Amino acid sequence: MTKKKKAPTSWDVARLAGVSRSTVSFVLNNTPGIKISEETRRRVLEAVKILDYKPNAIARSLAKQKTEAIAFFVLDIANPVFPNMARGIEDVARHNGYTLLLCNTDGKSLRELRYMNLMLERRVDGVIVGALSNEEVSRLARKKNMPLVILEHPRLPEHDVVYADNIQGSYEAVKYLIELGHTRIAHITINPESIIVRERIEGYKKALEDAKIPFDENLLKIFYDQVNEETAINELFSLPNPPTAIFAFSDFMAIQIMKILIKRGIRIPQDISIVGFDDTLANLTIPELTTVSQPFYEMGVKAAEVLIERLKNPDLPIQHIKLPTKLVIRDSTAPRK
Repeated sequence: MTKKKKAPTSWDVARLAGVSRSTVSFVLNNTPGIKISEETRRRVLEAVKILDYKPNAIARSLAKQKTEAIAFFVLDIANPVFPNMARGIEDVARHNGYTLLLCNTDGKSLRELRYMNLMLERRVDGVIVGALSNEEVSRLARKKNMPLVILEHPRLPEHDVVYADNIQGSYEAVKYLIELGHTRIAHITINPESIIVRERIEGYKKALEDAKIPFDENLLKIFYDQVNEETAINELFSLPNPPTAIFAFSDFMAIQIMKILIKRGIRIPQDISIVGFDDTLANLTIPELTTVSQPFYEMGVKAAEVLIERLKNPDLPIQHIKLPTKLVIRDSTAPRK
């Protein structure tokens, strides 16, 4: 049996380069305030190359008091909302020499807290949370001086937050439907405990108000527990004056609504216009879905930039950064007949 070759150590590099072990450490870590001659630096780097020396990551992190790793707590990476966020975070992290750790929480607050404790044990440098559900995570981060950036919500004043302009996004969606001649516009949404939901309802109502269209509570369908688009459609189309357009909380919800309507022989957009929110699956539907596009990649980029800025300067003022949305007009909307 062939004996496994022992990996070279920093002592081996020091001997080959003819320097002290501390000098090897200073060179490899670019230690600030330590002057190393170019000749000494050259000998150390040449010895590293000859020996194919790989610094011990754990030892380096202990010495530098940083792991050069950040974590992203995501509700579910299979949800089409999150991959572009994760890509934006990873691109910035990699560019700045950080490794990204991905943690799926499935929206479970206990799992979120367990991940936070694990990241603290692993000495991860900072955390980005894609919608914080457990405020104990916030308390723990503050107690342990762990930089934490929140994506979307909640908008805690003690943490950096990056979020999309949900009010303006929903306002533009409903305003566009009004411009097409629709006055009976329904909004189907989920539990308004979420600030995102409340902001989209606010934008919906504001667009109606600005157009002098009275708000009809019968056209606002809120599901506090399990969402049931079929129930919403049944209730809306049993009204004496049913809607001619529907603005859905998300693309996924809009697609479910479209399937139900098509099965009933209701044509889109000839009989009813549909608008979603997110721009994740919108171009895969027939007809293609008009929707509000969220800047998911840019949100991830900005969250990572803010986190890395805070790692460099912990005393920076807290930032709450709102990014614009954009209405993308496709084939699921048409003028009212």
